[in-house]
Amino acid sequence: MEEISYKTDRFLDRIQKSYSSLRRSEKKIADYLQKNCLQRLDVSITELAQLLELSEATISRFCRTLGYRGFQDLKLSLATDLSMAEGFQNIPVDILETDLPAVVGKKLSDTLSNAIVETQRNLDMDSVDIAVEEIAKAKRVELYGVGGAYAVASEANHLFLKAGINCVSYRDGYMQTATASMLGEGCVAIGVSHTGLSMDVVNALKIASENGAVTICITSNLESPVAKVSKICLCTPPRNRDIPLYGDFMEARVSQLYIIDLLYLGVIFKLGEISKASLKKSTTALETYYNPLK
Repeated sequence: MEEISYKTDRFLDRIQKSYSSLRRSEKKIADYLQKNCLQRLDVSITELAQLLELSEATISRFCRTLGYRGFQDLKLSLATDLSMAEGFQNIPVDILETDLPAVVGKKLSDTLSNAIVETQRNLDMDSVDIAVEEIAKAKRVELYGVGGAYAVASEANHLFLKAGINCVSYRDGYMQTATASMLGEGCVAIGVSHTGLSMDVVNALKIASENGAVTICITSNLESPVAKVSKICLCTPPRNRDIPLYGDFMEARVSQLYIIDLLYLGVIFKLGEISKASLKKSTTALETYYNPLK
């Protein structure tokens, strides 16, 4: 299969032409941007400074050295170059615009099935067992996610709640930070981030961990900031072309949901009669008060 070619030359040219004259700290920024040039720079200047352990002033100086008015101008330049990329970047590479619906359906089914198989094959089941144990005995579980990852966190919240777990999910960085500060020993914080670079989620998990809570992440990058602040890492398959500019990755989401369902089944089996009673209560309530056919 041919690798997709991305037109990011203009952005990279600026970096490469200026690289030899950059300071050591600025080269650290250049190296990061070149390594991740096929990803949307979806962080603030403060978050990038924290990620690279540099000052915001250094990043601002770097942007001006490359000829940009500031950090936002640099981000816009990268986004513009990415928007010129050929094709749709968030769909499986073997699905073509010219494919008939039946062909798309078959290819999509194969792709998503393979993503789950690969996740299962590479998942550390000891980590899954530990995560299940911590969730089942937790006084409170909080789930964090941003964008499409929040949909996964919300689904987990829905499942765990009906199984009898005291849990809640948050998508807003302010609330993630505030509520994480209220957690302590006996609590669990779960962060979902495919790239592992969602700094709101990173900060919330870090705060929760410092307060004594057990931190769990679902990510594709075990070297990411999210993984580094998590006690338990549940890994989905990495991708070779992480370009979140066009939306979420289908394979990533189905892999994350597979892990959530795996944790849910583990928890209800672990709790046994407690979960059975909780599920029965929620089912009875929904049938009584939320049945549109009655």
